Amino acid sequence: MRLFQILFIVFFCVACGFETEQKGGDVQDVELQLMNLPVDSCSLRINHIITGEELFFKEGIDLSKPIILHGLEDDMYIAVFSWPRTLLSHQVVRSKGFDKESDEDLFQLTKPLYIDRAYGTVYRIEVVNEVSVEELERKGASILQFKNIACKECDLADRYWEAFSGFFDRKAKLVDSAKQEYYSYIDANNLQKGNKAFLNLEEIKNHLTKDEVLDTRIQELVAANPESKISAFFLFYQLYNHREFQKFENTFELLQGQGQKSKYYKMIKKQYDELL
Repeated sequence: MRLFQILFIVFFCVACGFETEQKGGDVQDVELQLMNLPVDSCSLRINHIITGEELFFKEGIDLSKPIILHGLEDDMYIAVFSWPRTLLSHQVVRSKGFDKESDEDLFQLTKPLYIDRAYGTVYRIEVVNEVSVEELERKGASILQFKNIACKECDLADRYWEAFSGFFDRKAKLVDSAKQEYYSYIDANNLQKGNKAFLNLEEIKNHLTKDEVLDTRIQELVAANPESKISAFFLFYQLYNHREFQKFENTFELLQGQGQKSKYYKMIKKQYDELL
């Protein structure tokens, strides 16, 4: 999944009154283990999905042992596992020949991490398909299949993330099509149409951040899981990226039970109340 692309979405956290649910560092430790990854050790960085704040970093982690995470509140995070690349492109090797002080090239594997102590403090993510580290670095993290062990809410979160991944796949196809159109006009020496095609290509690359298919899928998942805090989070995620409150109002009203106990539900409701 292209989850690293989602990290840079801008949220209006001040406007919605973003705050943490738990204060201080006395929250119960969480145990995390990534199983069957084809490396023995790596570095781990954990960032908050909304603020981007780095909350954990450690190098030289032995993946055969559980990773103990201190002070993480119940929330959605991005975990980035990284290690020195086994395969280096010619471009990387060449650049390092001129820059002896440059850091080693790292391969980064990004995985969303949802923590909610109501569902336990032990979180295990298993790589379920066999893949070599060389194949992983060559083809990218999207070839990995993950399974969240004993975490149904984590499974639901992955279904939401897959909806975003599907959007990025569709966007990539649109970009490729727009490139081909642009190149065809350039080859034909049609500069006027080539310029229009270039502007269209840039518009897709830089400004297409969602489509109707993604919106519909988010609405469907919320409707199917209205009592989940995960649904409240992703509705918040979509609303504060695009501010389409009227479009998602009926979907928001579906949330109930645990979905209404989420801090993200409260922040969304605050915005709806202010719009009345």
